[in-house]
Amino acid sequence: MLRRATSRAKRPSLKVVIPIILFCTYYPYSWLILNGGSWTDYRWSWIKMWPGLPALVPRALFFHHVSDGLAFSGMLLITLVLVSLMIYLASLRSWLFGVIAPLVFILSALNSMLAYALYRA
Repeated sequence: MLRRATSRAKRPSLKVVIPIILFCTYYPYSWLILNGGSWTDYRWSWIKMWPGLPALVPRALFFHHVSDGLAFSGMLLITLVLVSLMIYLASLRSWLFGVIAPLVFILSALNSMLAYALYRA
């Protein structure tokens, strides 16, 4: 009985996990707002895609032959599933949270670099 109580105490709070994972996922794309330059329609279209940008690589690999609307819907769905999975896994144990949060940030930063290269092309 005591062992079960101590194992539950090692779970991080969702009040901490959710904002940290969302920050690690979306902060690398802040160049969309912080980047200098004019606010053109092209830039606004990228800002509108911001919620789905973490799934940019799967979109390029699997949805390149479908219409933009359907591809963006796929990006949103993939992002929702991946972020939900990361939040769930990070909330299981404190050590797992310490591994997943930096990993999400690094992968999101790499994806953001690819997105920036596509934005500038």
